[in-house]
Amino acid sequence: MKVSLIFTPNQLNPNYKEVAFRDESLGFVPPLSLLCVAALLEKEGVNVDLIDMDAERLGYPEVLERITTFAPDLLGFTITTMSFHPVLKWIRRFKEGTGLPVLVGGEHVRLYPHETMSHPAIDFCIVGEAERPLPEFVRAFRDGSPFDGIRSLGFRKNGELYIDRTIQAVDDIDAIPFPARHLIRNELYENILTRKKNFTAMISSRGCPFKCAFCNANHQKYRVRSAVNFVDEIELNFRQHGIRDFDIYDSTFTADRQRVMDICAEIGRRKLEVGFSVRSRVDVVTREMIDSLRGAGCHTIMYGIESSNPEILARMHKGISPGLVAETIRYTRQSGIKTLGFFLFGFPGETRETIEDTIRFSLDLPLDYAQFSLLLPLPDTEIYAYYRKRGLEDYWAEYTLDESKDELVELMDTGVTREEVSEYITTAYRRFYFRPKIIWNRLKNLGSFRELRRLAGGAIGILTNVGGRNPQHSPRHEG
Repeated sequence: MKVSLIFTPNQLNPNYKEVAFRDESLGFVPPLSLLCVAALLEKEGVNVDLIDMDAERLGYPEVLERITTFAPDLLGFTITTMSFHPVLKWIRRFKEGTGLPVLVGGEHVRLYPHETMSHPAIDFCIVGEAERPLPEFVRAFRDGSPFDGIRSLGFRKNGELYIDRTIQAVDDIDAIPFPARHLIRNELYENILTRKKNFTAMISSRGCPFKCAFCNANHQKYRVRSAVNFVDEIELNFRQHGIRDFDIYDSTFTADRQRVMDICAEIGRRKLEVGFSVRSRVDVVTREMIDSLRGAGCHTIMYGIESSNPEILARMHKGISPGLVAETIRYTRQSGIKTLGFFLFGFPGETRETIEDTIRFSLDLPLDYAQFSLLLPLPDTEIYAYYRKRGLEDYWAEYTLDESKDELVELMDTGVTREEVSEYITTAYRRFYFRPKIIWNRLKNLGSFRELRRLAGGAIGILTNVGGRNPQHSPRHEG
């Protein structure tokens, strides 16, 4: 059995335009979800071709030729909330061009399986985590057996749609095979924080133990990989694929303090000369942890700061204060680790004054990077339920069914409009990144012409686009 997995060019729902711009100079991140699916397929003896149209700069004719040459039995795609219809358009083109059946998965499918499968170009879907249903599906597909009884699977039979919405979470995530990075050209990947080549993205946990009202990472049980298992993957990437820099995509990598210390110690014990970035809350790190991260090669910590207003932070369930933010950022910088702050505008209670104060706060902090975003109520979040109770229809369900339903979602219970917040985001980026000290620090730390080109591209993106791509909510991370 052969399967072609295709990662299509990154285009986003209009509601995401203020919080995301795409500029190729910022680099590419490997399609982690498809790499994990590929590993599961290979474990079942499937021959897999993974095509990253973005990083490989491939158009439809080149991909169609590659699919034809490979002659797969099935096409596979990851569908995300932010890019559902753009990916669906690619699915339709490849299905029409090949006549092959299509399998999709991803977080959006878990949330809206019936709406997803309402589109006839999609033949099968995996609902939730793929580790259990995907092998069963492969065996049935290969043997020509009925799909009835396979949990967490959607399929069509005699023109009827059947979907089992059972969520089968894997408790022991150490047992999951490592992403199949041998299927991609690892030298193609980098992002604006990358220090060394090659670069990749990694996940050391699933779910999140915290309850931020705007985040959907906490819907599932929090599970972590052991320190030894995670560092085994780091070492394999280093030895086999020349990967010396990676971004840990966990929503809060530092949630389990002892595990962080164990991972850092294991990296040191194996003498792995790697660099990496992590995401964290300011209230879970300690000075000892920060020092250990620095010693293990961590060069950047991304902190969810969101706002300088205590009332808004309380509504978000952040459980932090501006004072703690300032203290944590200062010590992180003193330790030699660069810092990135995430800021989120437009939460209920937001006003022009609170936004302006948050912008001033971001400028006062010793941050190296900042990402400013506009609130977008995502499905399966507390803030989305809040909007629904106040009259918003199930926007994402309607959008999935019909692309014409892609109206912009206006902010609720704020003293500013969405348009005003968009203008504030542009202002925040320009005020933050075009300060002399920020420009000078970037220039003096440049290591190559490639870095200069990426830096220049990022500056152009800031000047010509509204907002910036938030790694916390990267489409490649979803699913």
